[in-house]
Amino acid sequence: MRSSRRGWRELAFVLLGFGALTVFLTWPLALHLGTIGRADNGDGRLSIWNVAWVARTLVVDPLHVFDANIFHPHRWTLAYSESNLGAGILAIPVYWATGNPYAAHNVVFLLSVVLSATGTYYLVRYLVGDRRSAAVAAVCFAFCPYVFAHTPHIQLLMTAGLPFSMLAFHRVADTPTPRRGTALGLTMAAQALFCGYYAVFVTLMVGFAVLVVAAVRHRWTDVRYWVAVSVAAGVALGFSLPLFAPYLDLQRATGFNRPLDAARSWSADWRAYFASSSSAHAWLLRVIGTWNEVLFPGFVALVFGVAGLAAGWVARGRLREVSILYGALAALALWASFGPAGGLYGVLYAAVPVFNRLHAPSRFGVGVTFALSVLAAVAMSALLRN
Repeated sequence: MRSSRRGWRELAFVLLGFGALTVFLTWPLALHLGTIGRADNGDGRLSIWNVAWVARTLVVDPLHVFDANIFHPHRWTLAYSESNLGAGILAIPVYWATGNPYAAHNVVFLLSVVLSATGTYYLVRYLVGDRRSAAVAAVCFAFCPYVFAHTPHIQLLMTAGLPFSMLAFHRVADTPTPRRGTALGLTMAAQALFCGYYAVFVTLMVGFAVLVVAAVRHRWTDVRYWVAVSVAAGVALGFSLPLFAPYLDLQRATGFNRPLDAARSWSADWRAYFASSSSAHAWLLRVIGTWNEVLFPGFVALVFGVAGLAAGWVARGRLREVSILYGALAALALWASFGPAGGLYGVLYAAVPVFNRLHAPSRFGVGVTFALSVLAAVAMSALLRN
């Protein structure tokens, strides 16, 4: 009972702390929730409308939420872009309390950052066992330049599914039970509610992690492990397929798909990893000249992440496993973000059916920042211990 109270007390402090930091770093948004927003471009206006539409329609007519009030008389028009069902669900209380699309959108934006920081904190705390380094990693990931560069794209702010899914996986890896497998599957399915791109990323990350842990821990013949993983896969697939059904129906009806070459103009290059949306990094933009995406992970994540890769390998045990897994995830995400020119993205396009609906390989770059943030905590915890 006492341990449970400590856990709830810690959660309250974490939420309040990251909530306060989010308000501070997005100031003065909290003062003008209902009057300001990224309406200076089409993507920003679409996000505001989308969140409000879903928040309204899930209450008054949930069966027709995909029949959005656009492109009449066509049906399933919400599937012309990200549905943002998860963002709309989070916005329901605010939208129905205020009737204000700006307030609904802005509250979800703030919540997305808090949830991402919270998920990263608990993932790193579980892996490293140090609250201070967990807090540093959470700030590195949740407040990274990539997130602030995509404030008009509400779906790209929904990064919390990455740390929460990996936390659920590590719990399965340590104690493989059907219950924990179910929790992992539900967490992965929840990411599909918030962002299709990140749902694909989470599936690839967890699938890769399953193989890495099986190799490192020699679990190829561990029946309990594979049963738990199978349960997770079944639950994730069972809950996700209905979410993708409108997109599949639309694809069959229209023959829509994105050719591989279309991804070239949305691929990252080396300059993207030195481009930042932070005013503190403005000098970097003058150095690189041009860029096509903002993927700089931040100096703390970059420097300590590389140090953590080495520190984890030397430490052995759990930290070596973290070093291998997250170092490989960072390398693979970096490789995939370069798009068709890099080679790996072409392999994924040929092997994974949903890739013919994606068009921006550069978004894999968020996985680089995520993995570096976790690795940074390994180095940070070693530094703090000494």
